[in-house]
This record gives sequence, C-alpha cells and structure tokens, in this order.
Amino acid sequence: MSEYRQENRKRWATGAKGWEANAAALRRDTMPVSMWMVETLSPQPGHTILELAAGIGDTGFLAAELIEPGGTLITSDLVPEMLSAAQRRAEALGLTNVRFKQIDAEAIDIPAASVDGVLCRWGYMLMPDAEAALRDTRRILKPGGRVALAAWTDIDANPWTTLPMRELIARGIAEPPPPGPGQFAWSEQSVVADTLDAAGFIDYEIHALDFVVRYPSAEVWWATTREMSSRVRDATAGLDGDTEADLVAALGAKAAEWTAEDGSLELPARTWVAAANA
Repeated sequence: MSEYRQENRKRWATGAKGWEANAAALRRDTMPVSMWMVETLSPQPGHTILELAAGIGDTGFLAAELIEPGGTLITSDLVPEMLSAAQRRAEALGLTNVRFKQIDAEAIDIPAASVDGVLCRWGYMLMPDAEAALRDTRRILKPGGRVALAAWTDIDANPWTTLPMRELIARGIAEPPPPGPGQFAWSEQSVVADTLDAAGFIDYEIHALDFVVRYPSAEVWWATTREMSSRVRDATAGLDGDTEADLVAALGAKAAEWTAEDGSLELPARTWVAAANA
C-alpha cells in the first residue's frame, strides 16, 4: 500500500491545478451533495468542523458561514497543492474563520473529542485503510458528534466520469484501474454501512443522491476530464490531433441521449451520501 499512497499523492498533486481551474463549475454541479452533507451535519455557531480530503474546500466553506460567530473550520488535505488551492478559494470568498492543515486522514493529528463535526466528500473510498480513517474520525469527534460523507455509487450510474476512461481502455490507450481503493471502491451500499459499523459509528443513514454534471460541449467535457484526472492525462499525453478528435467525436456519440440541440451536455451522476453519530 505504500506504493499506492505515493502514487495517490502524486496524482492529486498534479491534478490540483485542474481542480482549481474548474472550481466554479464543480461547485455548481456538486452543490446538491455538499448541501446534503452540511445540512445533515447541522453546524451551529461556535462549532469546530473538520473537512478531510477537502480538495479545493467548497463543501467545508458552506459550513464556515454557519458556525459564525466563534466557530472554526479546519480545511485539510493530504496534498499541499490542494491546500494552497483551497486557501486561495477561501480568500476569494472572504472567509476568515478557516484554518488550513495538512492531514493524513488515517492518522489525524488532532486531539480526541475536540471536533463537533467532520465532512469528507469523496475521500474515504480513496484511502488505503478507510476503516482506520473512520475510526480516527470517530476518535476526534466529541460525544454526539457527527460525520457526513459521500462516496460514488456504481460505474454505470456515472457516465460523466466513466465514459472517457472506458473509451480509452477499449482503444488500448489506457489500462483498467487496479483493484483496491479508488473512485468506485464503495459502490456497494453495504460497503459504506459495514465500514461505518466497523469503525464504531451508530445511527447511520445512507441515501443515493442523483445530480447532473454539465459541460458546454463534448470538447469541453474531454478537456476538463484531462485537466482533472491525471490517469487520463498521462494515458493520452502522446495522442496526435486526429486521434484525439476522433476520441472526442466517439464520446459525443455515446453521450447523445444527454446532449441538447446546442451541443451542451447534462451527464448523470449518482453518489451515496451518508451520515452517522460517534
């Protein structure tokens, strides 16, 4: 797993620029997920909220407004490049009650029973030992504290992210991702439930939440995917222009049912959202 950890950190470090560049569209499209998580956490003035694997920080930033006055949001990520992007986002939004901290979620450097709530959107399923991460999450929560998380459901329900890689694999341009931690490691609801249970959480709830990911065109869809996914970017680094144009055309054809007359796309997405008490 040490090799996976190193590779994972490298991928997110190189992808941070793309995530920051697409922050506005990402925030818009994923708002239903972030809102569900924040609402179920029910942050109150004076609370301390920790966001793990925060990326560019948008989910936690919604909570930051609700814990004023006197509350603190700790925005954390394993990757310094992501934290720097999140800090720039916070400054642009005018947030003043946010601390930034590099944290490995499997060994959280925060005292026990010191946090009122934890957010982790699409993070736990990427961790080599998600159960250990959730156990440590439970350790730092105050009695009655709550965790809210999201994890992607099955591959077929998320063509916005799976169609490009499937096309690359079908053409022999990319290899299938290895088994283990990854985007769809928690695609079965039972995995979410069992991991929460094994970590000692109680009174958990798990729901499927559908939303859409929007792109102005198939070309923008492809360009955004390359910017945000280091796997796709690395696999396609040597493609010539004609091959890439053919690839984009094939993706557009596969997404025809979600394409409007002006060429814009609204691609389906589905995620688990879950919450539990410490």
